Amino acid sequence: MPVATTQLIENYESIPSSITAAMEGLTETQILYKAREGEWSIHEIVIHLADSEAIGYTRIRKTLAEHEPVLTVYDEAAWAEKLNYHQQDRNLALQLFSTLRLASAALLRTISSDAWERVGLHPENGKMTVYNLFNLYLEHGEVHLRQIERVKKLLATNGATS
Repeated sequence: MPVATTQLIENYESIPSSITAAMEGLTETQILYKAREGEWSIHEIVIHLADSEAIGYTRIRKTLAEHEPVLTVYDEAAWAEKLNYHQQDRNLALQLFSTLRLASAALLRTISSDAWERVGLHPENGKMTVYNLFNLYLEHGEVHLRQIERVKKLLATNGATS
């Protein structure tokens, strides 16, 4: 039965501070830079992470508390456009992302090994255990951290410093 290790939970919990550290020293122009048409800026990635974490926070709790609940899905591209990601407060989003992640990590440290096997029903992905959901959000944060690092390298390569 898969159970998240202490190290995995610590990695999950540390992603918001890693995102914050990755953005240190960047100018506002760099944070708003889009590498290609249709890609998100670092600013928009941060807003997305907060929204995604709010969904994950709910999914994990529903799966722990309810019998095979139907899990929420959302259209992330529509959210980015219709919720004006480019105009939202990035610092507030980082705080929300961090707080939700800390709260979920604290909860996950308290659950029994059996609880990791509880199942929610995802309309697109089918049955997902708490462990599956945890891994999904662990990987999601890591993917976007790597995305931010790629944008930073591209900025450095192009000499875009202001």
